[in-house]
Order: sequence, then structure tokens, then C-alpha cells
Amino acid sequence: MRDNLTIEPELLDIIDSLPNLDINDVAAGRCNEQKAFESALEAGVISSIPGRTEIDKELNVVEQLIPGPAGEPDIPVRIYHPKCPSGPRPGFVLFHGGAWVFGGLNSEHIRCLKLAKEAGAVVVNVDYRLAPENPFPAGVEDCYAALQWTANNSEALGIDKNRIAVGGASAGGNLSAAVALMARDRSGPAIAYQMLMYPVIDNLMDSPSMRHGEGLPVWDKALMQGAWKYYLGTDAFTEHTSPYAAPARANDLGNLPPAYILTAEHDPLRDEAIIYAMRLLQAGVSTELHQVPATVHGFDLFGCGGVSDRALDLQVSAFNRQMAL
Repeated sequence: MRDNLTIEPELLDIIDSLPNLDINDVAAGRCNEQKAFESALEAGVISSIPGRTEIDKELNVVEQLIPGPAGEPDIPVRIYHPKCPSGPRPGFVLFHGGAWVFGGLNSEHIRCLKLAKEAGAVVVNVDYRLAPENPFPAGVEDCYAALQWTANNSEALGIDKNRIAVGGASAGGNLSAAVALMARDRSGPAIAYQMLMYPVIDNLMDSPSMRHGEGLPVWDKALMQGAWKYYLGTDAFTEHTSPYAAPARANDLGNLPPAYILTAEHDPLRDEAIIYAMRLLQAGVSTELHQVPATVHGFDLFGCGGVSDRALDLQVSAFNRQMAL
């Protein structure tokens, strides 16, 4: 199918080098993911991570455990803190992508660096529990607990409690939208902004881009079906799914934080994210939507310059505009 698609040239070589995240063999997929990350480190596409060399002369980067939900394990986080003295900074609680099955603290390392260095944000990168070992609601409850911890410890972290954003890509975008709903419904910590990059929104998988999403590069309909099954089991494709699992199931999107939504042209998730953006706008939620042509799922994290870098720059610009309010 790729031969029939118009894709930005700088993305093509990266697409060919991406790991095989076989949803039918989780262990092998996770192993391939780690090998690919090691290769990216060796090639200099991704800068060093804690425990190897100083990560960046402008940042302090530490890893620690924070309390999980009541009765559940502690949650590993990696915190990126700008060294330059300043007053309370904006905070960004990030939930990585990976179909709720893959990924970890290294998955959105590029985005974390970018926001900490260029937006001056304190970034709390959350290593939530993964499916299928820990299906819904384990992951989203970990993410909500991380938001609570960040808000409760904002002074010690140097964060302005009134300027905390949540965000992430793909499954991380799903978790961010869900946490925003949770915080509203539970009268939890105030969220100033939600940044949803090509998010997973609708478990019914019935948008045009999803219906025609077989065989797309990087991520396609079949992989998405497998991910939903791991995350939700027998309830994967029903109307009665919790909106904290599938935000499209929420009847009311009012009184949510302002949103930034990024979509990619050749991504089965494209249309459900666009529909969600439209519903947010209709509910009175200020929303910025960027649909980027000639791109594929995950393109902004490819680290290959061009459209990848431009997309990250747009995210930093949007974050700075919103969080300066």
C-alpha cells in the first residue's frame, strides 16, 4: 500500500528501519523496540539517557519512584528539569505511546528534551503499567496518580500549580484525554492544557481512515484491533466502554482543558482525532488542530529533521502560547 501514498522523503528511510512491533508476539515486539532504541543512541539520533553520560548541559534529569494508586505498585518516572534558575515553571506530565503494550521512559525522550529545553517546562515522564499484563484501568489510574503527585509536589518540583499540562502520543494521547476527563469528573488537579498527538480515541474503530487503514506504514487497523483487545479484553469494541478507556464514549466534553491535537495523513487514527477535536470545539473547549500531510503515525518522533522537527516546533510554540496565559 505504501507505493500508493505520498510521504515526505525524509520519513521513508526511517520507516524502513523501524522495529517490528508484532502485536501478536508482545515479548518479541518489546525486544525489537529496545534494539531499535539502542541503535538510535549509537547513531546519535537520540541523545544519551540517565546512567550513561550527562544527558544535557542545560537540564537536570533524574529517575525515581512515586506512589501509585492506592494499593498498587509505585510508578517509575523520569523528571527533566531546566538548570537555569527561574520562578515556578510550567509542568508537563507526559504519558508515552506504544499501544498500551509497548514503550517506556525512552519512548518520547525527544519530546521531553524539547519541551524542557525550549519551553522551559519541568517534564514528568511516566512509566505506567502496560497491557496485557495490566489491562485497563491500571495504566490510566497510574497516569492519574502521577498527575496528582505532580500537583501535590509542585512547589518542590519548581512547578506553577496553575500551569500543569498533560500530553502524549498515540496511546499516550488516549491516556492524556482520559486523565483530563478523570480530573474533571473527580474534581482532581487543575489541568491547564491537554496535548494529544495522533491520539487513540474511539474503540469502535469506525471512522473512514480506520475503515481504510489496512496496511498503512508504521501503524494500521489490524495492529490497532490487537491493541484494543489487550487493553480492554471482551469489552474492546462495545458502546458501553468507559470513556476513561475510549474518550469518544464520553457524552459530555464540556469543562475540559484547552486542547492541542496533532494528526498525520496516513494514519488510521487520523479521523477519530479530528472528530474529537470537532466535538471539543462544539462543547466550548478551545482547541488547536494540526493535520499534517504526507506523514505517518509517530512521524514527529523520527528525529530526521524536516517535517518531524517542524511538528515538534509547532508543539513547543503552542505550549508556550497556552502556558504563558
